[in-house]
Amino acid sequence: MQQVLATFLRKVLVILLVSFISLSSFAVSSQPSFAATSTMQEMDSEQSVSDREQAYEEQIKAEKNLDKVFEENVKEYRKENPEEGIIEKTIEGVEKVADKVTGKK
Repeated sequence: MQQVLATFLRKVLVILLVSFISLSSFAVSSQPSFAATSTMQEMDSEQSVSDREQAYEEQIKAEKNLDKVFEENVKEYRKENPEEGIIEKTIEGVEKVADKVTGKK
């Protein structure tokens, strides 16, 4: 009789623990989705349709001239960060290798 009772209590304990873990993981995982929803709603209310269309058109134009956009981004970065570091050296090295491979220089 004691063995049956002990087995029953173990099963109940296991079921309670599994239920608790399931409920706690659901509560933790659902919180970020609420934050993302409210942030997206705020972004939609702040940004008008024409702004989004203009940004879309700019991205289409930028996609056609990737090298130009890259060069503009590098120039802007260098203006903001005038000291030459590992990033600039890496960019210059990549540019040299790309020029050699494509035969531009």
